[in-house]
Amino acid sequence: MHISRATNVLLAIAATFIVIAGLKAASSFVVPVILSIFVAIILSPLYFFFASSKIPFTKKDIPDWLAIILVMLIAGFIFFVIGKLVGNSIQIFTDQLPQYQAQLENKLNSVLNWLRGLGLPIPETGLSENFSPGMIMNVSSSVLNGLGSLLSNTFLIVFTSIFLLMEASVFSDKLQRAFPSSDLGGSKAKDGTTQVIEKIKRYATIKSIVSLMTGAIISAWLWAIGVEYPFLWGLVAFLFNFIPNIGSIIAAVPAVLLAWLTSDTLTTPILAAVGYLAVNFIVGNIVEPKFMGKGLGLSTLVVFLSLLFWGWVLGPVGMLLSVPLTIIVKIILDANEETHWIGIMLGDK
Repeated sequence: MHISRATNVLLAIAATFIVIAGLKAASSFVVPVILSIFVAIILSPLYFFFASSKIPFTKKDIPDWLAIILVMLIAGFIFFVIGKLVGNSIQIFTDQLPQYQAQLENKLNSVLNWLRGLGLPIPETGLSENFSPGMIMNVSSSVLNGLGSLLSNTFLIVFTSIFLLMEASVFSDKLQRAFPSSDLGGSKAKDGTTQVIEKIKRYATIKSIVSLMTGAIISAWLWAIGVEYPFLWGLVAFLFNFIPNIGSIIAAVPAVLLAWLTSDTLTTPILAAVGYLAVNFIVGNIVEPKFMGKGLGLSTLVVFLSLLFWGWVLGPVGMLLSVPLTIIVKIILDANEETHWIGIMLGDK
C-alpha cells in the first residue's frame, strides 16, 4: 500500500510529540541517564587509555575490569570533591536567598531614588510591578537546587557511566553480529556510526576541558577578590559555558550581583565583572575556536530556542544540557545526506 508523503510527515510529527511528552513525563529518570551518557563519553578516553596500557614492571595488559575500577575511582573522587566544595554552598545560599532578595530590593530602590534626584523621569510605581529583581536570584536558586539533587545521585550517575563504558567496547561488534545482512551491520554504516561517535566524543571532551578551565579560573579570581561562594560560582561558570553566546552572561549575573550586595564599594563587583569578561573573551574567542572542530556551532536563535525547549522538557538541568543535546542532534543530522540540510539550518554559518 502506498503512503503519501504528507501522511509520512504527519506521522513523523505525531511521533515526535509523543516522544517529547514521554521525555517530559519521565524527566526525573531521563536526566540522570543523559548525564551518565555525557560522563561516559568524557571518561571514555581515560578508560581506553587504561585498557590499552601495560601493568607497571610487567608486559601484561591491564584487564578491562581493572581499567573500569581505576576509572570509577577517579570519577568518584572528582564527584566527591565537587560535592564537598559546592554542596554546602548551595544549601547556605538557598537558605540566605530571602535575605539577598531583600538587600537587592533595597539597593535597587536606592539607585532609583538617586536617579530621580538627578531629575530623570522614573515612575514611583510600575517598575517594581513588572520587574522583580528577586526573580534573578530565584532562577539561580532553582538551577542550583537542581544541581544539588543531581549531586545526591552521584553514585547512580557514576555507576551507570561505568556500565555504559563496559558496553561501548563491544557494542559495534554486537550490532554487526545481530544484523549481519542488514545495513545496520554493514561496514559503511559501522564507519558512519564510528565517525558520528568520534565527533560527539571530541566535542564533549574538548568542551568539558575548556569549561573546566573556565570554571577553575573564575573560582580562583572570585576567591582572590573576596566574593562569597567562589567554588559555587566556578561550578556555575563551568556548566553554563556549555551554552554559547548567552551562557557566560547568565553565569556572571548572580555572582556579580552577590558581590555588589556584600560589598560596601563598587570595586569588588566591577572586578568580578571584568574577570568574567576577560575569561570568557579569551576562552570563547581564542582558546575554544582553536581546538573545537568546524561546523559544530549553532545559531544564536537555535541556542535560545533549545534553551527554552529543553528547559521545558527536562526542567532547570535541561537548560544546562540544551546545547550539548542540540549539538549531538546536529552531528547526527549532518551525517545523513537526507537530513544534512537541517543540520545546516541549525548551524551558525
